[in-house]
Amino acid sequence: MRFIVHFSRILIGLLFILSGLIKLNDPTGFSYKLDEYFTVFADDLESEQDSISTTISILGNNTKSIRAIGKQDSVYSITVSQSPWTFGDSVFLSTVSVFNSGSLLYTHELISDSGAVIGDIQVQSYINDNAIVDFRERLAPVEGNPSTAQSEAGIMEYVKPDSWAVGFFNWLRNYALFIAIFVSWLEAILGFAILIGWQRNFTIWMLILTTIFFGFLTLYSWIYDKVTDCGCFGDALPMNPEESFYKNVVIGLFILILYAGRKHIKPIFSNSFGVKVLTVLTLLLVGFSMYCKQYLPVVDFLHYAEGTDIKAGMQVPEGERASDHIQTTYLYKAKDGSGATMNVIYDSDKRSFEPKIDYAKWAYDTIVEEKLIAEAYEPPIHDFAFYNADQDNNYIDDFWLKEKKLLLVIHDVAEANPKAIKEAREIAKKWTADGNEFWALTASPKAAVEAFRHDNQISEFDFYYGDNTNLKSIIRSNPGLLLITDTSVVKKVWPATRLPKYKKILKKSE
Repeated sequence: MRFIVHFSRILIGLLFILSGLIKLNDPTGFSYKLDEYFTVFADDLESEQDSISTTISILGNNTKSIRAIGKQDSVYSITVSQSPWTFGDSVFLSTVSVFNSGSLLYTHELISDSGAVIGDIQVQSYINDNAIVDFRERLAPVEGNPSTAQSEAGIMEYVKPDSWAVGFFNWLRNYALFIAIFVSWLEAILGFAILIGWQRNFTIWMLILTTIFFGFLTLYSWIYDKVTDCGCFGDALPMNPEESFYKNVVIGLFILILYAGRKHIKPIFSNSFGVKVLTVLTLLLVGFSMYCKQYLPVVDFLHYAEGTDIKAGMQVPEGERASDHIQTTYLYKAKDGSGATMNVIYDSDKRSFEPKIDYAKWAYDTIVEEKLIAEAYEPPIHDFAFYNADQDNNYIDDFWLKEKKLLLVIHDVAEANPKAIKEAREIAKKWTADGNEFWALTASPKAAVEAFRHDNQISEFDFYYGDNTNLKSIIRSNPGLLLITDTSVVKKVWPATRLPKYKKILKKSE
């Protein structure tokens, strides 16, 4: 038993130290993951709102619309607008439009060959069995003047408030970085504490509680498919929630062994000296994490680390599947009215239907089933792109053309370091004057970017748009600067707090 306990002690200690150090090496990345968890919990705990059912009746034609009450809704309004009559193809034409709080809900074209009054429009809206809108409006005849009718109803009493838990998790998002550093520090310290045998009962119980905490997060993510990467070992060892949950189960078993054989765990140092050791370690660990937060991870596990060939990381290796292998079952019905049906399977790899179809005799009806046979290989880098503001053109091919270029990554222009932006402008001015290309990539909305450009008087470079998650994985700094040489190889990365002098960039680019 003693041997098993000591083996478990060393294993758990080293594992917790490793996990904590990896997270402390990239506290910003771990804070992104915690923020994702807090957002998921807040969203899942939001009160389920009732729906508003609206029925529109025009000349015997009925249509129904259902939408959920918004948390910020105070007034529900219905507006009915009729366009002036026009004459064409020997008939009179007019269009009736129904708007819900400014959004088009329904349109109906009126046709009259006589110009007489042709009827009414009636709109009824209910929340559960409570009528909030119920009005009838006479449609204008050809000789009349179409008017706009409106009905409003207060619905604040129907809005269900969120529980305190929603506000709590949204509040936690503001402190995701602090929590990330604390949890990472706690992991590492508990690993050291169990190795030196300090306060064994307290340490073991903290290990149990920490494992339960991470086990809950990973189980929740696995069951509800919410957070696809648990972040347990950061980007050093990506794990999906299922893998991470089973890892926590195994860790839990070893910790239970520690608990059962805790009498065999003897302290290496006295209690007072153990406190001093752990205090020094705390200062070192927190200082290490703050350094990594202020600058960049000491060990970069991201897909855009120095030396990475971005273009190569976007390719599908030979022998790997480039697309999913899917078998889709379609239902076809006989055209002769006999009621006969036939299932036809389309194989995406074979690009053929089995059995063959005689389209003269059979008509497509519906999809019965889609079965995933094999998933496509997903390259490590799969969402690196340079879209224009309208998101309808990707300039990635233009980005590869030049042998060397600078890439400025700004996750969020609203939170960008202003001093670094000023320095980046000076770098861009000199870099482009020497005939080189300077690119800027952001995930902020177009309006925010234009305002940011105006406020900072930026004319030295244009902005392109990319995925926010990917931008955060390029560099843990806002902004961050990358020197890319050999067309697509990351030669050097710099954070906002340590942007280089222009001469240093030239030297690195040689």
